[in-house]
Amino acid sequence: MKRLIGFGFYILVAIFLVLYAQSLDFSGLENLDINYGFLVLATLLALFARFWFARIWAFFLSSLGVELDTASRKELNLVYAKAWLGRYIPGSIVWVAGKVYFASKLGISKTKLAVSSYLEAVIQLATTLLLAVLLVVLDPMTRELAGGAIWLMVVLLLIGVIALYPPVLARYAGFGYRLLKKQQLDPANLPTGNVMLQASLRFTLSALISSLAFYLVLFAIYPDLGLGQLFYVLALTSIANALSMVAVFAPAGVGVREGVLIAGLAVIVDPAIALLAALLMRVLSIVWDGLFFLIAKGLQAAK
Repeated sequence: MKRLIGFGFYILVAIFLVLYAQSLDFSGLENLDINYGFLVLATLLALFARFWFARIWAFFLSSLGVELDTASRKELNLVYAKAWLGRYIPGSIVWVAGKVYFASKLGISKTKLAVSSYLEAVIQLATTLLLAVLLVVLDPMTRELAGGAIWLMVVLLLIGVIALYPPVLARYAGFGYRLLKKQQLDPANLPTGNVMLQASLRFTLSALISSLAFYLVLFAIYPDLGLGQLFYVLALTSIANALSMVAVFAPAGVGVREGVLIAGLAVIVDPAIALLAALLMRVLSIVWDGLFFLIAKGLQAAK
């Protein structure tokens, strides 16, 4: 049923894009000159962010007492890369469950894998949203667009900071674990507050790098993009990424992320450029995910 829902969503997204594209004037793209150097740089940043995600997960496991040598870390990179591809199956839980399933074959405790994977997903979502709101508050252009809603953004920023406070994070992590696993989470299986704080800071960095990769993709096809629009694009990308994580009905956030990017970019660039950038980012994301898997597999085979 989930696969049918996902397939149906793909069809609806395709129909929307065709109808939307028919309403645009693409004459401005006739002299489009793509800067492939910036696309290569975006690719390097995107791959770094993906391996950084795997490293944070290994950091969680190490904090829970799992001993990891160099070979084990390479194995975990491959496990993470395989599970990451699971995002293309409807339901975000597939991504989390995939890590537990594959890594348990390495002899790691399923409980520790479940806790670390769940916490990683929660913190990744929370820090991405927090970064988006922080950028909105800091950027004059975005504040002007937000208008009176800027105070709501400030409140959301404060809520985000509180949500990432380790004792609070531990409380709702335990509640979520209870809902998913139908059992109480032993506090001994939770990372320390210092570990969760460090993970939050590391995920904030990875969210910033991921957003910067999209800025470079946009700059590669629209060189008139200025540094004054940097915060706006980073905030927009962070919001799009966060909403794509929440939308479990959309495989890998397909359609959701594109919709947010197209609507948001149309404020600062031609709608045709916005559509092209969103579609190019989706194609590149698939390529980056594939490269992530291939590189992780190559590193694991070279042990």
